[in-house]
Amino acid sequence: MTKPRHHDEFVGYRVYEAHRALFQNLERALAPFGVTPVEWNAMNQLDHHGPLSQKRLAEALQKEQATITRTVDRMQRKGLVTRTPDPKDRRANIVSLTPASQELLTEIEPHAISAAKSTIAEIDPADLAVFFRVLNQVRDNARKKDSE
Repeated sequence: MTKPRHHDEFVGYRVYEAHRALFQNLERALAPFGVTPVEWNAMNQLDHHGPLSQKRLAEALQKEQATITRTVDRMQRKGLVTRTPDPKDRRANIVSLTPASQELLTEIEPHAISAAKSTIAEIDPADLAVFFRVLNQVRDNARKKDSE
């Protein structure tokens, strides 16, 4: 008779557990700057893509629009972004970085890099390459199931 699986034996649980630890590590690195990981990610997306509508920002962050609205509200209060009406769609807003947020991104970068490096310390580069390949396969397999 096969022993029933426990949730901690599933890949999804292990990935979730690792994700939470990575998220908390990033939270600690960003805390001195008064920025959350979601805000930092939004700033990076805007820095990379330029001004975006809130809808496009939500898509880039893979978050619900309501969540992004609250995030952008907080970021605007902190002086990190501005919202301007979209000239092509009166119902939409364009979100842009402020000069202060661009300076903050530069200040945060070495701390974020250090936090990321600490999570892979003492892992052999060959093992990390295998990990990435397997993780990509898990992601691709999960996406296949969504499309079937």
